[in-house]
Amino acid sequence: MFSKIMTRLFSRRAALAALLGLTGLFGLAAAPAQADPSLSPVHIWASQVRVRDCASTSCDLATTEQVTNATVQAFCQRWGGYVSDGPYYNHYWVEIITPQHHLGWVSAVYVSGGSNDGPVPGVPVETDDSPVYCEYV
Repeated sequence: MFSKIMTRLFSRRAALAALLGLTGLFGLAAAPAQADPSLSPVHIWASQVRVRDCASTSCDLATTEQVTNATVQAFCQRWGGYVSDGPYYNHYWVEIITPQHHLGWVSAVYVSGGSNDGPVPGVPVETDDSPVYCEYV
């Protein structure tokens, strides 16, 4: 009985090895993992910026973590709820990874480099007509 099981196991391993060898021979092997080119570093200039589940202040918080004067990675941005703070205002929201590795949305008002009601430069913009697709939380 043990011999039969071992024979099956070895024959399955041999078949798998042959398949992998053929896959490599014909160029069908998976490509090595690449870094995600859609990540862009952005700087949050304000203090205690809340991170939300979606692109609106009416959304729940994605985390209790608040971002203060930090550079974070951004996936993309999209038009969302209006936010103003002093002379700054914007409808764009940026999807980020926080310093504590939470995924969520912050208003572009708090991201350096943009203009009032304009997207943040260097971060892909999702629109109804664009190929950019934000990875929703």
